[in-house]
Amino acid sequence: MAAEDPQKMILRVIEADRVRKLNLSSRPASVDALIEILKEQLELDCDFSLLYEDPDFDGKLTCLVDIEELPQKACVHISLKPDSSSLASTDKLSDVSSPERLSRWPPGPFQIPTFGFHVELTLKDGNAEFEKK
Repeated sequence: MAAEDPQKMILRVIEADRVRKLNLSSRPASVDALIEILKEQLELDCDFSLLYEDPDFDGKLTCLVDIEELPQKACVHISLKPDSSSLASTDKLSDVSSPERLSRWPPGPFQIPTFGFHVELTLKDGNAEFEKK
């Protein structure tokens, strides 16, 4: 059996709606460099941070701040950063019954969006705790 190349990295990249396997010929120089590679390879046009399943803590998600923390073979989760331009200003919230505000509501039932993996897991744990108490 041939020895693995110590520079090569294999990543399992988890997004909200898909999971991809990426083979990198070498370890990126930084977390920012890895983010740029992922944006290019996965054709992502958004800001995000990375979490990884830390083998030192039984696979618990940990924020990736130092590229050296990332194992050669790792599972990383893309965590979208909130878009500050999409936040409503307080003056638009002052009159909740304005025609402009009411016209923005979608007709019919409201579809609850699916959140990222770690958010869904947190919500599931919170709901289980609520049911217990």
